[in-house]
Amino acid sequence: MDMPISTPLTARLGIQHPILSAPMDVIAGARLTAAVSAAGGFGILGGGYGDQTWLKQETAKLAGVQNPFGIGFITWSLAKQPALLDIALEARPRAIMLSFGDPTPFASRIKSSGALLICQVQTEDMARQALDAGADILIAQGTEAGGHGASRTTLDIVPAIVDLAAGRVPVVAAGGIGDGRGLA
Repeated sequence: MDMPISTPLTARLGIQHPILSAPMDVIAGARLTAAVSAAGGFGILGGGYGDQTWLKQETAKLAGVQNPFGIGFITWSLAKQPALLDIALEARPRAIMLSFGDPTPFASRIKSSGALLICQVQTEDMARQALDAGADILIAQGTEAGGHGASRTTLDIVPAIVDLAAGRVPVVAAGGIGDGRGLA
């Protein structure tokens, strides 16, 4: 049985289920992104380190996707190739996700395009920086989410980021959520 779950996150993204796929560099291609979005979650294309040819190919495949989707980048890598953001925004994603770096240089372009800004954070300082940049959604990443730059577990970092966000933006948990019970 397919039961939508209504939360501030699902309302903001226009999805049925509060589930976001990780934008894993080149692993999360258009096929996975579209499948997650078609199932009622939020698929995020993995722009990662920024292979321009691959990004153009994959965003072209998303042209006919009816459901909301996003595109994610490693922020410090995007700073080396800022033209990749133009390619991503041309695909008209519902959101751009930035991880591992200061989102400020990209925030105004993302938001002025009409896309939401999702920022993945591993510390309270990173969350403050993302909120100051205008993040619409925070993803609190624990060590169980691939271990990329995180030094705290999901069960430790998520409540800290929720408290810091103080209801201003939805906070998503990343790492260690593997079933419906964990989601609940």
